[in-house]
Amino acid sequence: MACIKGVNRSAPVALAPDAPYMAAGTMAGAVDLSFSSSANLEIFKLDFQNDDRELTVVGEYRSSERFNRLAWAKNGSASDEFSLGLIAGGLVDGNIDLWNPLT
Repeated sequence: MACIKGVNRSAPVALAPDAPYMAAGTMAGAVDLSFSSSANLEIFKLDFQNDDRELTVVGEYRSSERFNRLAWAKNGSASDEFSLGLIAGGLVDGNIDLWNPLT
């Protein structure tokens, strides 16, 4: 089976439940080529009309810690403020942070 799209990251990922997006968080315990110690949550657009193999980053957020787990779920409210749901990240320090992908 051939790879259609990709992102060069060591990251736990989560797919948006009702939209063409994917979240990726900087993986705990991984070292990148620049030896950076930063932690980020990135949102990628899943665009299968585009011939580019690399996914496009449409949002990036700083995190206090790196990620062990990542989940993206619908929010129970019918609020437009959370129309893309919420992203929950299980961080290396044991905390769980929540993000609104719209902001």
